[in-house]
Amino acid sequence: MSQDNGKGLAIASMVLGIVGLVFTFFINGLIGLILGIIGLVLASKSKQQGFVGPIRTAGFVMSLISVIVGVLAFVLVLACAATIGAMGLSL
Repeated sequence: MSQDNGKGLAIASMVLGIVGLVFTFFINGLIGLILGIIGLVLASKSKQQGFVGPIRTAGFVMSLISVIVGVLAFVLVLACAATIGAMGLSL
């Protein structure tokens, strides 16, 4: 198997991981979560095609962080909304 088979997918995974982190921390956690999931899928497909390299690993790690932080942000927003609702306040 050639080393270049999954390189494009690995690069796409890394780009989505970076963009997902930016969205998660600065814009919207839900969009970052979605981009992180797509990045994880692409990193997995890259590994299945035989590409092993630091680009795939970096894409996987950044996408995973994006997913974890996106889920935490989503849960925190739901908890805050539930607390405000339980207090009888309106948004």
